[in-house]
Amino acid sequence: DIHLENLENPERTYMLHLCLAAAAWTSELANDAASSPRVLVTGATGRTGSALYLQLKADSRIAEVRALVRNVTKARELLGCKACDESEGVFVGDVTKPETLTAASTGIDTVAIAAAVGGGASQKEMRAVEFDGVEHQVAALAQQNARALPSLRVVLCSSMGTTDPKPAPFKGGSVLFWKLNAEAFLLGSGVGSTIVKPCGLSSGEAGMHGLGVSHNDDLPSPGTFLVARADVAFRREASA
Repeated sequence: DIHLENLENPERTYMLHLCLAAAAWTSELANDAASSPRVLVTGATGRTGSALYLQLKADSRIAEVRALVRNVTKARELLGCKACDESEGVFVGDVTKPETLTAASTGIDTVAIAAAVGGGASQKEMRAVEFDGVEHQVAALAQQNARALPSLRVVLCSSMGTTDPKPAPFKGGSVLFWKLNAEAFLLGSGVGSTIVKPCGLSSGEAGMHGLGVSHNDDLPSPGTFLVARADVAFRREASA
């Protein structure tokens, strides 16, 4: 799940909204039966990752959906798998250990990155997951597929606030530095990419509220905003 999950604390007020970055060709890809995407969801047992995984599994336009998890027991509980192994597209791996990403990345064309640190992570852990981990996932996608880089796709779940040089802890804190570096790396990698930048996350149902969209960390209107993880998953599905 995303580091900003503590923003659900009702005792505090936050500047929140949803920023979406999308590319036009992604919807064409999903609607083209001849090139239906094969997607790997990393961080698939997190609340956002699991919502995305289940939505993709239910979408007939997606040829194959895989999950990268660290805990098989949690995968069985959240993803509805039985064997919860490679026969069901569930792979055990760790984004900080590139050698564990090979099997899951072979033969896919899209990675949806939902792996992220939780609250209380150290600077070392932040870098290992939020920056080095993104590099590892992009490298595995490129190395395990013979397709040209621009035809591959990475959908990264980042965060609002990465343009703030000194974000307060309740806005994300120092983890946003590593998320920003991951965004910059991804945009310069040569791989096709979409970066989704949600803010305060809730566990409510999708489609219950309008989504505010803006750029450069500017709120579309005054107020406090939350976005349901299910809505974030839906927007990322459209980018897969």
